[in-house]
Amino acid sequence: MDTIMSTASVRSQLLSLQHLTMEELIEKWKMLFHKDPPQYGEVFMRRRLAHRIQELAYGGLSDEAVRKINSINGPVFRTHTGLRIGTVIVKTWHDTKYEVRVCKEGFEWQGQIYSSLSAVARMITGTNRNGFTFFGIKDKLND
Repeated sequence: MDTIMSTASVRSQLLSLQHLTMEELIEKWKMLFHKDPPQYGEVFMRRRLAHRIQELAYGGLSDEAVRKINSINGPVFRTHTGLRIGTVIVKTWHDTKYEVRVCKEGFEWQGQIYSSLSAVARMITGTNRNGFTFFGIKDKLND
């Protein structure tokens, strides 16, 4: 198969992802990754599947490239919440801007480490709140 045909095939597969149901996306995931998918939302699954289709068609990064990237940036670590360590979450509430950093131990705000984002939201608002909802990131993690 020549490059033009394989490029057209990849393009066709990428475009078809937009019309798949969640059940079809799960089946596509199993076919491309040979395992069940994590609990991702449709948007993230489409993005990850698109990446995988291109990776299989054109090749992924070489081991040397991966080592080089990791040596420059260090590997990307995520907390149990799915948020990347080092991410800064910003929320403006009652005309005050709050910044919380995701860290390995939990969430850092004003030099203190909190075990949950809800604990930070409680400190800011004085009431019990779901931290992901308060900071407006719950829906984004599910996409």
